[in-house]
Amino acid sequence: MKTIATFFAVILFASNSMAASQCAELKKELQAMQKAQAQIMASLVNNHETFASSLEEYSTTMKTAKGAAVKAVSKEMDQSAQAFRTRGVQGKKMATQLNAATGDLLARVASCLN
Repeated sequence: MKTIATFFAVILFASNSMAASQCAELKKELQAMQKAQAQIMASLVNNHETFASSLEEYSTTMKTAKGAAVKAVSKEMDQSAQAFRTRGVQGKKMATQLNAATGDLLARVASCLN
């Protein structure tokens, strides 16, 4: 009986130790996720500022542009629009990946807490 009790004590200690190790790893992942989220949010803010600055620049140029210059500015505007669309697609992909990682991590945290 004493051997069985010792065995159970070792198993409980090992599982608690493993749980603590898993929880420590989850904590690191949560911190990394927080950093990633902060970078994504900063990128979104920067994209909006860049877009607004581009529109202001084009507006200023268009006020004084004539003839061929209007066509050149229009072409630059089209290229900028495409670049912002590409950034948007990349942002959606990152958000989808972050959401999936968040769901997985939250499930593991919930499991760790039980």
